[in-house]
Formats: sequence, structure tokens, C-alpha cells
Amino acid sequence: MNNLLKLLFFFALVMVGVTSCSKSDDNQDWRDEQRRLDSINNARIEALLKEQAPVLKAFAEEHIPGAVLDDSTGIWFKVHTSGTVGSYTRWLVPGATGGLSLSRPTVEVKYTGKLLNGDTFDQTSPDDPEDNTRSFPLGSVIPAWDIAFYPKEIRLNGEDYKIGGLTEKGLQKGAIIEFVAPSPYCYDRSTRKDKDGNITIPADSPLHFKIEVVDIKDTK
Repeated sequence: MNNLLKLLFFFALVMVGVTSCSKSDDNQDWRDEQRRLDSINNARIEALLKEQAPVLKAFAEEHIPGAVLDDSTGIWFKVHTSGTVGSYTRWLVPGATGGLSLSRPTVEVKYTGKLLNGDTFDQTSPDDPEDNTRSFPLGSVIPAWDIAFYPKEIRLNGEDYKIGGLTEKGLQKGAIIEFVAPSPYCYDRSTRKDKDGNITIPADSPLHFKIEVVDIKDTK
């Protein structure tokens, strides 16, 4: 895959960059070690993406008829409903130190998250008014969600900016999307547990999501 880090851990990489700037430019040993660790991690991710690709393909063909493959991430997705075109367009904002940055809008959603064996590990509750929807700012969710929400590219002031999302315009209010994503774009090597300590998501698990966008707006 030519675009391994297209949006993979985008926000984490920003934080790494900030941290790196605090190191002395003379600390060549530290930089060399960081490059070595990055190379090992990238090779690990590449291997997982290759290993999981046929599993995700088979799953999408059986459980998400009509799904298409995003080649650069290995995510299979289907947009069931496009939503209201133009309901959110402010994907790029002025950066704190100049230039442009991705905005981090707050998304209100209804969703279901499942393992590939069909077990539901998380969902909103249609019968519970207090948990009928949930809200998150983008950038605080797993990379697969960020990739699902942001557009492929943005044209702003006559310039084209490649963002790396799944859809042309990004998810809009009322959109419904379903996708299955490789584990590096989900929780990667982390094991997730419930409040009782039971494992809900084993490490290196690809995940299946269906998301309905109730609203999307600038984070205040």
C-alpha cells in the first residue's frame, strides 16, 4: 500500500512531532533510535494489513453487499445514505502557527460496533433516551472513524488539499455509512475491556461499524 500513513494515527503523529521539537538537535542517537522504532512499527502494520486483507474482503462480500475497497487503507465501506449535501464543509481551518489544519468538528451519532464474529462490543441504545445518541470531537476517536468522516480532498481558495478520507465530500448530517476496518486503524495492539474487566475487543481485531450521523458541527 503506497499510502500506509494516509491518516493512520494522524493526530498521534502530530503530538509526536510536537514532542520531537523539544529534543535537542544534537541528540542524533535519539533520532536514530526513533527512526528505527518507526521502521519496525511500519513493517508490523504492513504485515497486519496484508494478513487481514483477505479476511476483510470475504467479510465485506458476505455482510456488506455493494461495499467498495479503499485501496490505501484496506477499509471496505458502503454509504447507505448520503445525507444533506453541504450540511458541513468547514474541514480545514487556520492553523495555530499559520497555514491550515484539519478542523475537529463534534459529531453526534447513532452507531453499532461489532467484532467480525458478530459480537457487539458497543452501541447506542434506541430505547434509552439518555443513550440514544453519543457525541465525539473528531481526533478523539479511532483512526478508522476519522478516515470515514473526513473527505478525500478539499478545494479551498482555488487550491486542492488531499485529506485522505473515504468519500468525496466527507460525511454529512443524515449520512449512514457501514465499514469494516483493519486493526491498525482501530485499536491496534490494545485490548479493550468492560468495567468488569472482561475483554470486549481483543488486540489486533478488525472491526465492523455502522454509523448514522445525527449532526455534525464545529466544536465549541
